[in-house]
Amino acid sequence: MTRPTSSLRVGLIGCGRIAPVHLRYLQQVPGIEVVGFCDRDLDRAHALARRAGAGEVLREVSDLLRMPLDAVHVLTPPAMHAEAATAALESGVNVLVEKPMATTVQAAERMNAAARKAGRLLCVDHNRLFDPAVVKARGLVAAGAIGTLLSVEAYQGVNVQEGGPGATPLAMWLNLVPHPLYLLRSFMGEIMEWHACGGPLGELRAVLKGTQALGTLFFSPGTTPYLNALSLYGTSGTLHLDLNTMTLVRRRERRLPKMLAKAALNVDHALQLLSGTVATTLRVATGRLGTYPGIGVVIQRFYDAVRAAGEPPVTGADGYAVVELLEQIWSQAQQGEARGPARRRWAKSWLPSRNGATVLITGASGFLGRHVVAALRREGHRPRAMVHSAPPPSGWELPNGVEVVTATLGDDQTVGRALEGVRTVVHCAARVARRGSRAEFFRDNVDGTAHLLEAARIAGIDRFVHVSSIAVYGRCSGTQAIHEDGEYDPRPELRGAYTWSKIEADRLVQDFGRAGHLRTVIIRPGIIVGPDGPPFRARLSIGPVFGRLFFVVGRRKALLPLCHVEDVARAVAAAVARETARGTYNVVDEPLTQKEWLAGLMAQGASIRPMYVSPLLLAIPVAGLELASRLARRSSPTLSRYKIRQATESVRYDTSRARRDLGWTPEIGVRALISEPPNTSAAKADLSIVGPLAVERGRRGLP
Repeated sequence: MTRPTSSLRVGLIGCGRIAPVHLRYLQQVPGIEVVGFCDRDLDRAHALARRAGAGEVLREVSDLLRMPLDAVHVLTPPAMHAEAATAALESGVNVLVEKPMATTVQAAERMNAAARKAGRLLCVDHNRLFDPAVVKARGLVAAGAIGTLLSVEAYQGVNVQEGGPGATPLAMWLNLVPHPLYLLRSFMGEIMEWHACGGPLGELRAVLKGTQALGTLFFSPGTTPYLNALSLYGTSGTLHLDLNTMTLVRRRERRLPKMLAKAALNVDHALQLLSGTVATTLRVATGRLGTYPGIGVVIQRFYDAVRAAGEPPVTGADGYAVVELLEQIWSQAQQGEARGPARRRWAKSWLPSRNGATVLITGASGFLGRHVVAALRREGHRPRAMVHSAPPPSGWELPNGVEVVTATLGDDQTVGRALEGVRTVVHCAARVARRGSRAEFFRDNVDGTAHLLEAARIAGIDRFVHVSSIAVYGRCSGTQAIHEDGEYDPRPELRGAYTWSKIEADRLVQDFGRAGHLRTVIIRPGIIVGPDGPPFRARLSIGPVFGRLFFVVGRRKALLPLCHVEDVARAVAAAVARETARGTYNVVDEPLTQKEWLAGLMAQGASIRPMYVSPLLLAIPVAGLELASRLARRSSPTLSRYKIRQATESVRYDTSRARRDLGWTPEIGVRALISEPPNTSAAKADLSIVGPLAVERGRRGLP
């Protein structure tokens, strides 16, 4: 609720990568007091609060909105913008929301309606409109420096190395293409007509007709190096803006002989580029130009408008127009692609079915997901395989009767279509890659699960089967067998981002089930092994080095909680079929020792020579890393002594509940993988893992 005071109290919802930028500019605005930081990742929120010097740290948006606030900044992933912003507006709080304001036009309209009803400001952070190079270009066009503006080109690339399972072409489109669209609108006027087509790897091109000029939109999630640029073409000159380096080059004809004019054009271009680069570098080095300078302008003008009850620098109507373009251009491009001859084999499958397909499987093209699809089909179900790109990965042979849909977790529109007519959801998708920041793991595994649960509730789904992991358990030395009611690991931050995110996702599903929103079943498999997946040799290892030498951290007799991928898939299929299935189930085979497993691999032809290392030897240098992290006030290092201890203990898991309720036993078993005759295929010698403590390789399976 707003308070009549010259000091404005502000809260931040979402403390991820862009939040420190907002905080820095907020600290430069007189009369602003940042009093609350809200994020599901409390460590991240605490770190930002420490940077601010004060402020309460909260996990839930509802708790933040109970504080007396004048404004909030909504800095969550795009799919969560509408929910948080609408709640804030309904609480009488002004809102500055990151772009895009929402991922669907319906959500954007709800936000605008909430702002109108509450009489509060809703501002969208279209920050590049206020970057120095764009402001300068707008001034030159207005002054007639390039004559009459004829057309505008906007190019938006993306660094795919910063992606992840959640960073699919559609997710990157929603997150990044608002920039070129609002820039095009600012020079072209209202966009009245467009024609779009899609290409390989998410490439998209669109020609647009505005009230003042023509425009071209280029979107590339695959080109390297990635570019962000804007070009303006007029009757007497052109302007080219490099939005990565904030440089502007103006090209115009010179009254010189033709050959000299061409040469002078290149020389002039080079000199402008050099002087612009030097000027920008000096401004950055001297602190006069910060990261995302346009955000600072938006924030300053937003709070000027809050104090004066005026108009925000970017209105909710502007945000809505961009969301509408995002949705319609993408839809037109994908439909055009689906009609092409290369898509003929898949064309029918890519359209969401309305005939009542029974089971939706997320992560269907991943290692486990493929086996789950096949197991469900064998049991007579009608699987709908949810993937994030069309066509599916090469080598994936779909069983007959399996429908395929494209959707991205976190995108309300595509997930909503995928859920049409579905009775049961099987959630196999997760980030299990070795690399990735905590924010990326939480985005994919926690936020993705939260959105899917809510979408399933809204769609009236009957049952939600979630594939979790035994990584969620805390382990105690001497434990005979861990049951499903065992406690979560009390120190997940020391186990790593994967374990932490799986615990939070598991907790979300349990909470949804207890609240009665959905009938939930959780499958907690061991380390999943089998042909055709990434190789697994040891839970904690180094190497191979010097050829075949392979260092295994731990004892030879340490137990490995493995499970064959087809046995896990059968457990998932049983959870779908059995109406009485409810709650959580461990799915783990009878354990092999580390020595038995490696001996079996070598018998199959694996070229390794294991050497066992005491965990105490590795703990010594790791203790030094932990000390350095504490002294530098950084988060825990990737490897901790706690993680080493947990990864090298011998633990058994009780599976009696799965045997009783699901009728499950490990029919194939992991021993079959290492007891086959030698000289089998390399794929069978190089067995697979989708597990919590893999150090060698991981696999991404999130749509």
